[in-house]
Amino acid sequence: MRIGQQACRRRRPPIFARTAHSSALDPRQSWSCRVIPRHDGKSPHRLAVTSSPKKSLHRGARLGHKWYLCSELMCAARRFSMVTDQTSTSGVAMNNVPAGEQLATGGGSVRLPVVQTIEINNFSLYRENPRISLSFGDGVFCLAGANGLGKSTFLAILNYAITGIVANPDQKFMSLKEYYKDSLKYSGLYFTGRVFELERHLAEVTISFTVGRAQYSLTRGIFEPRALRKLKVLNSSTENDYEHEIESADEDAASELHSVYVRKIVQDAGLATFDQLVFLQHFLLTFDERRHLLFWDPEVAQQALFLAFGVDGELAEKADEWRRIADRLESQARNAQYQATTARQRKEEIQGRAGTTTELNPDLLLAHSELTQARDQTARVRDLRSRDVSDASLVLSRATAKRHALESDYDRAFNERLKPGANPRQHSLVSNLITQHTCGICGTHADGVEESAVSLMADDKCPLCQTSTKRTGEPGIDFQHLERLDNELASAVQEVTVAESSLTRLTKELEIAENDYADARERLKEFEKQNDISAEDVAKPEPDDVLSKLVKQLEAEQQSAVERRDDFRRTRDEYRSKLTPVQNELAEKYFEAEVEFVPKFQELAYQFLGLDLRVNMEQRAKGAELTLEIEGTRRRMTTQLSESQRYFVDIALRMALAQHMVGEGNPACLYIDTPEGSLDIAYENRAGSMFGKFAVAGNKLVMTANINSSRLVQQLAHICGADRMKIERMTEWTVLSEVQAESEALFDEAYRKITGALYEVTP
Repeated sequence: MRIGQQACRRRRPPIFARTAHSSALDPRQSWSCRVIPRHDGKSPHRLAVTSSPKKSLHRGARLGHKWYLCSELMCAARRFSMVTDQTSTSGVAMNNVPAGEQLATGGGSVRLPVVQTIEINNFSLYRENPRISLSFGDGVFCLAGANGLGKSTFLAILNYAITGIVANPDQKFMSLKEYYKDSLKYSGLYFTGRVFELERHLAEVTISFTVGRAQYSLTRGIFEPRALRKLKVLNSSTENDYEHEIESADEDAASELHSVYVRKIVQDAGLATFDQLVFLQHFLLTFDERRHLLFWDPEVAQQALFLAFGVDGELAEKADEWRRIADRLESQARNAQYQATTARQRKEEIQGRAGTTTELNPDLLLAHSELTQARDQTARVRDLRSRDVSDASLVLSRATAKRHALESDYDRAFNERLKPGANPRQHSLVSNLITQHTCGICGTHADGVEESAVSLMADDKCPLCQTSTKRTGEPGIDFQHLERLDNELASAVQEVTVAESSLTRLTKELEIAENDYADARERLKEFEKQNDISAEDVAKPEPDDVLSKLVKQLEAEQQSAVERRDDFRRTRDEYRSKLTPVQNELAEKYFEAEVEFVPKFQELAYQFLGLDLRVNMEQRAKGAELTLEIEGTRRRMTTQLSESQRYFVDIALRMALAQHMVGEGNPACLYIDTPEGSLDIAYENRAGSMFGKFAVAGNKLVMTANINSSRLVQQLAHICGADRMKIERMTEWTVLSEVQAESEALFDEAYRKITGALYEVTP
């Protein structure tokens, strides 16, 4: 895969720290990255970055475990490919194994629905408009309304038309099959009350959309999630064009028509099951009133990553099933452990009441409890310090790389000053001659020794060869650039110093924490060894027969529960081992696609935040997880971001994933119930810019917003213009509340501003 130039982002310089086994990338050489496999089945694959002539840089990036360094090496290679191309060298290539085989990005393997039109009939909530017919057009479709008019319901209807279900805000995602099955029950409950009882059989939605080249048009009853009334499919990859309409009373035919639809759209979308399409539509492409955050839901994020980065659809389906089975076994193991604990506690309670228990010295129990707490506390501190050291090492690597890059830029700029035509006064020899009265060539030191040189320079001549040095353009511009680089370099050196100091301190703290943990663990171990069950600690009266039988029964229950627990855990580990190859494949797919996906996410998120950020994928025991990094700091918890940051960064992630899935040149379509209430006026503008960037790139956005003075919709209208944005006012669809009716003039004024912005396009 030829690594393109445009994805090298100026706001995120490449990270490449010097080590004993690495050196700065030389732009005059040809660099390549390749994966070195290990055939013993145990050692991790490694990434080798080499130059021509051969010069090993780094062999330490583990595929399937830590691919962050791989990403940074690739980004470094990308940046230097620009220099290489400019100097007519061979550029940068990345090759997988076997040699010469190019890596694929995985983008474009899935084709997602892109809506075109929708018609909603006899939906009682929209009582003032019993037949709503809309065309979404290209770019942005904004449904503008007021609170309580049914904006969120509109998005629910749209998704229901495609998938046959409505998302339940209280339902936690457990697996693809369970989510679809449980949501079928909720859909009927959702629309009850929004449609009058006598109009239930009349309420229906007709939608047309594309899936790749295929054109779909279908009609679905609002209370018929697994049935269709009409279906028309053109240019499908499955077979010839298809069109069918059924009689309203024929429920079996309606169900069969839905089965035909499911089979066709799954194949046209390039997925393995309809459950996967439902998942993508509800969890990736839609950000609705649930405010579900993909970033901070590991189970959902992992399934989205499987589908987004080209893991085989059937394998992703199996992985979802294996993960769910492993989770159930883990739950069963916890239940068995609880049963074993309960049996033990009941046994001890009976023995205690009968005076037949092993009475340990209360002082020993207290001491043991204190030692156990001390061990656990030191373990928590050790783990925290270990994570801090890891993050500090990353900060130091970045600071070091930044310093090296600036040093290179400074040297290049300084050498430019030595080229013919440069101002002789800026040369170090001439500068010393004038300021120090010392000739750097012959060594003469005397007052006035510089006069002849100054005289020649006054006549625009070189003081050494007397060649004319008359220049055009602004004098001193190179020196200003050099001065700016010098200031940046000084700042970078300071950053390295601070990072080194921080890493040194944290490393010492980690060493202390590890020693404290080892000491606490050893003290507890020694205490337990010295104070094992003994004559002075335990009283052993003889139990009577009845209590003895009951105690034995509880002991048997405890033993049985422990055996079940162990069996559950053993089976759980077997299913987790099945997941490992799939997770490793995901790691490789992500690594291959990261150079394209991450910059897309960064561009969109930067439009909103105005801060440097990136997304990383980390491997955990249960699978891959996404982590967010802002200005070099990991944000692992939702509490580390504001509400608006969480919402719009998550939307940016969805946009980037959707674009990567459909591939270059194909539109992605997102559905957003805009969380504008969390924004201040500055971020309203930036959120509009982020949405606009997504739309201008050729994608489609179906969104809802309140008619108000918000800058979000106005900024979006400025960017897109009337050609790329349509605004539908829904205040005429239903009856306004008394408060809203009294303020209708305000709605009119705000709506005029929004529509006016459509014709004031920002260049």
